[in-house]
Amino acid sequence: YFLALMSDELQRRLSGDEDQPRLHVYSTLDPELQRAAEEAVRAAMPKVDALIKARKIATDGALPQVALIALDPHTGEVKALIGGRDYGKSQLNHALSMRQPGSVFKPFVYAAALNSAIDGSGEVFTPVSSVVDQPATFRFENQVYEPSNFEKRFYGPVTLRSALAKSLNVATVTLAEKVGYRRIVDLARRCGLNDSIQATPAVALGAYETTPLEMAGAYTVFANRGEYVKPTFLSRVA
Repeated sequence: YFLALMSDELQRRLSGDEDQPRLHVYSTLDPELQRAAEEAVRAAMPKVDALIKARKIATDGALPQVALIALDPHTGEVKALIGGRDYGKSQLNHALSMRQPGSVFKPFVYAAALNSAIDGSGEVFTPVSSVVDQPATFRFENQVYEPSNFEKRFYGPVTLRSALAKSLNVATVTLAEKVGYRRIVDLARRCGLNDSIQATPAVALGAYETTPLEMAGAYTVFANRGEYVKPTFLSRVA
């Protein structure tokens, strides 16, 4: 899976140049991390199989799949990648499969809120700003959206820090409404996420599809002083 993506990137870099001399291509792969990733998948997926079987979830005979990406957030270099359980049986790369990110998207809501102290647009939010976590109905373009928390447990007034730590759904949508859905989407796109993400209440809970590779790249902003670094599979071509 890694080599296929590396090959795609190499072809894009060399596109239109038919007279390339012999090149030395250096990948970003870390063999030890790749072996550790493969071992982690081998150990974990049978447990996933057993859980799905115990819950009697219909799979039509297909095995659940997996994607794993490990990268350096400062350089974007992908150090290990797994795109499925068995490349020999299926070359479909699940690191590029569109999926709802769910709560993985929530940090971008809080990042957009905290940016208010920098961009000066509207209410200023800090980690100790308060938002109310309670059952709520959100209306947007004549549609009703009624999210709930895990196990329908609500905490009342909570700080942004606590709401993010507890991954509270309703508090996050409430904050998104205050911040502005458009500002959240604009931030997400600056972080490398795709244009299909829409400015609606559901965006706060990761309802719009992205790929695991996109999300891994987007998270570089949190470890890289707010700078987005695009994932790459090539260290050097000379």
